[in-house]
Amino acid sequence: MQARKGFEMEHQVKILAVDDRYENLLALSSILASSHYEVICLQSGEEVLRYLLKEPADHIAVILMDVQMPGLSGFETVELIKQRKACQDIPIIFLTALSTSIEHVLKGYHVGSIDYLFKPVHPEMLRKKVDAFVNMHLNHQKIKAQSELLHKRTLDLEETNRKLAEADEKLKQQNVLLEQWVEERTSELVDAHEKLLKSQEHFKKMFMLSPSLMAIRRLPDLTYLEINESWKQYTGYGDEILGTTLNLLRTEQGDYVSSDEVIHNCKVKYETKSKEVRTALLSTEIIDIENESCMLQVAVDITESLRFETEMARLAQLNLVGEMAAGIAHEIRNPMTTIRGFLQLFRENDRNMQKQYIPIMLEELDRANEIITEYLSLAKNKQSHQQAENMNRIIEMLLPLIQAEAVMSGKHVHYEFTPCPDIQLDDKEMRQLILNMCMNGLEAMHVGGRLHLQTYQEQDHVVLLIGDEGTGIDEHHLEKLGRPFFTTKDEGTGLGLAICYSIAARHHASIEVQTSPSGTTFYIRFPIPNSPE
Repeated sequence: MQARKGFEMEHQVKILAVDDRYENLLALSSILASSHYEVICLQSGEEVLRYLLKEPADHIAVILMDVQMPGLSGFETVELIKQRKACQDIPIIFLTALSTSIEHVLKGYHVGSIDYLFKPVHPEMLRKKVDAFVNMHLNHQKIKAQSELLHKRTLDLEETNRKLAEADEKLKQQNVLLEQWVEERTSELVDAHEKLLKSQEHFKKMFMLSPSLMAIRRLPDLTYLEINESWKQYTGYGDEILGTTLNLLRTEQGDYVSSDEVIHNCKVKYETKSKEVRTALLSTEIIDIENESCMLQVAVDITESLRFETEMARLAQLNLVGEMAAGIAHEIRNPMTTIRGFLQLFRENDRNMQKQYIPIMLEELDRANEIITEYLSLAKNKQSHQQAENMNRIIEMLLPLIQAEAVMSGKHVHYEFTPCPDIQLDDKEMRQLILNMCMNGLEAMHVGGRLHLQTYQEQDHVVLLIGDEGTGIDEHHLEKLGRPFFTTKDEGTGLGLAICYSIAARHHASIEVQTSPSGTTFYIRFPIPNSPE
């Protein structure tokens, strides 16, 4: 209905329906059901009076009151309601099915009602009446609020006018004194101003064009006064940071850089607007700007340098391990083959020995052979048979195995594949990479966790996303990811993730890690052939 549109209420409007018969209340609730007001059902006059003592009267738009009720009648209840000042303006409509005499109607109006309806009530007519009272209630509330606001604004305006008059008088006196002072100091100020402009221009050029991140902050609260373009580019924060005290710089121990500490080339970390944590060398100095003590912060971002050093160290370690793997694998496997042949022969000829020792020896030899196989996968010069393959096809073939593993551990797998072009892949190595990283993700989560698998094209790369909802990777362990024999598992060999990094390197792919207490996500980016890097 039109009356129910456009309601803007700070509180829920209430309609009180009072009747000692539950079925009548149920009918009223059904007739008046609306999202714009709440129908409160009460079954006696005593309940109405108790409700009005607890709830604000200005929330009630209208009361629908049954005349004949046990205990207090409708007439008696309304007389008591009207005696309370806060409730005198609440509209009341009497509902009755017993007497239609003019005496009852006049008595209803006499005690304070504004309408008298006979049961059975016409539903549409009742809704129209209630909607009209709701609209009147809302309009009354708006007028009341506007009146209070107008009164407040009038008082504020009077106070402002008084202050303006006082300020105007003071300003006139100050202008006289200022004119005298200006005449005496004009020549001195002109010279000082020219020197200051030149100095500020030189400083501003150095400040704004510096490749280092630079910020000027007021002491002692470290409010940002100015930041240069390098600060904006690296942190992602623009002029919106000016006037705030947002502290982005932390020491390696996790403490914020204090306002009273002058430091030089201190290694710190800062978090960009996109939540990326980067590393910088920070130097600070206390300077005076317009007779105000400020701190000049100069930071040189060394994130990429550290990342390059870490990657070089990891690659050097992988090369060393690969050379070792290629050298020792052949020497170890030959004697293992001979020993296994003798053990099988003993198992056929000596039953007692078979039962006690042979199965254990064979199991340990198989385990050693498995480790050597994984170790050999790290070799840089390992032959890789790459051909045009589609990443989605490989994952779809492995998906049933991954889902089965997830179901067995009470976890879930969510996957989303988008069409991607074929790229140069070694099918066997890709299976090993995907399975290793998916198993790691499942092991990192508690029961009910969800593993995310996604593929998509990003400019000239095909991206494979593998994410979990575990507890994340400790910051101190991030730089060690991909190193052989580094593991946080009690029974892990530390070769699984190292093999994944080695496979990615042979495919000229990069691995990016994003981690937080809510989970870890790996982004493996494979170059698309004949695409510009």
